[in-house]
Amino acid sequence: MRGHRSQSFPEPATRSSYFPGRARRACSAPAHRFALLLCCLALGCSAGEQIRVQDIFGRSLNERGLTLVDRDGYMANPLIKFYLLPPMDAALPGSVTLSANGARLYFNNPGQISPNGPTASRSLADADKPVAVALSIFPAHSGPDGSTTLTLVFTGADNVRQTNTLPIRVIDQGAHRSNDFIVTANYDRDATHFFGNAVARLLVEQAANDWTYYFTGMNLDQVLAGTEKTWIWSNNFNGGCDFVNSNTYTGYQLYAYGTTNSELRSGGEASHQGDRQTSGGKPLALHRSGGFEANIAGNWNALRWLFLTNDNDWLATRNLGHETNDFYSIAHHEIGHALIFNRGHPGYAKALAQLAFTSDAVKNYYGRPVPIDAANDHLTGVIDPESGQGAFGYEYHGDIPRCRWTMTKLDVLCAQEIGYTLRSNAAFAALTFPSVGLQEAKMVVPYTNALTATGGIPIYNWDIIAGALPPGLSLDPFTGVLSGIPAASGVFKFTIRVIDYHEKSAGLTQDFSLLVRPQARVLISPPLP
Repeated sequence: MRGHRSQSFPEPATRSSYFPGRARRACSAPAHRFALLLCCLALGCSAGEQIRVQDIFGRSLNERGLTLVDRDGYMANPLIKFYLLPPMDAALPGSVTLSANGARLYFNNPGQISPNGPTASRSLADADKPVAVALSIFPAHSGPDGSTTLTLVFTGADNVRQTNTLPIRVIDQGAHRSNDFIVTANYDRDATHFFGNAVARLLVEQAANDWTYYFTGMNLDQVLAGTEKTWIWSNNFNGGCDFVNSNTYTGYQLYAYGTTNSELRSGGEASHQGDRQTSGGKPLALHRSGGFEANIAGNWNALRWLFLTNDNDWLATRNLGHETNDFYSIAHHEIGHALIFNRGHPGYAKALAQLAFTSDAVKNYYGRPVPIDAANDHLTGVIDPESGQGAFGYEYHGDIPRCRWTMTKLDVLCAQEIGYTLRSNAAFAALTFPSVGLQEAKMVVPYTNALTATGGIPIYNWDIIAGALPPGLSLDPFTGVLSGIPAASGVFKFTIRVIDYHEKSAGLTQDFSLLVRPQARVLISPPLP
């Protein structure tokens, strides 16, 4: 359930608990600053003298660290926003340099990326005005990386530096399942022998499988040999011919072949000449074959290709016109046309007639219909809400470094609208707060009860929004654990809310009643005469 809150931080009545104190200005007494510096050098800076790091709920992260989410499949991951405030006694204005030691990590723009990890800098001019930064992790086909650390170096107006570090934890949602929807790659039409390169074939199949990882098998009927026509382009895209399949397959047949053309571009499309997919004899709004034409010289240039198979090489090129481009990126895009974003699919043609994707799933996620650029079958001007990445056809844009192209959650929801059925995946699971009853407690006896939530972006905030806990108990806002030693008996009623990592989420609530039994009496018998 989604709603809107008026602000990301607590109301003024509670603000002091999240933004304690005021940093001193650059005009502060030099002797005091010098004494502070000597204290830091001798004893090490205390938590009060560190950059204050808070999440979107106003919770301090200085001790707990940051949490990122690595989704199931090869999809752009959520940008996790956090806020910085200067050290308590800093001379302002100041600046902070952020760095992390994970090869797949990146900050939102402006920032830099490198094989050693990302860096960024931000100005901190006011003690009470937090500055937002966001961090994410690029997807990978393998498992998670090792432990990583965020390092913050603050430099004040007096050139005094203060450093603190935070651990970075990654929630790995990857199920690493085999695909249910099968794409058969066929290279029989490759007259250029471009796909004699085994790595190029591997990347085509990887890109196709990355798209269809999110689709169910849909109980599709077999496509018998000799029953499906697919248009195969000649060079320069100035003609071609129909090709009839010589093999029997189930799913989608993708003809990948090299091409030469004056524009130095690649292409991808669904078969307009072929038949629809069928399930139990019933036609679907999808076609069952298509093509990917790879320009053998390079992408809009003659600089050839980078055939990259290591997940950490996602930052090797920005895919600009003056650079050698990443072959996976272009294969991913053109195969996206072949599978989804092409009017050869009746389901896409229906959306195109409205110049927008309009399903409830798309609108609930994006906030409104998603416009289609009919000239290119792209989602021009559209940024995926959670990842900050440009959606399909808008890959050079967004609030993150632009390197390897991947799909977004919004792209997959558009695929669902044209007719694909999505299988269960954590990226699309709604926030849930399962209804539970609380076990009763006893006075002066330690009590623990863990609440659970699932779905959404699984970094949760737990709080009491009505009523009160029994004296002596508290609710951990990070874990949802009720614990403590009850100090009073009775029946206590309260309402708990859980919110996933969305600033404008209304979250979910549940009413609870907790019985705390009184302390048992201990009877002492009188002594015998």
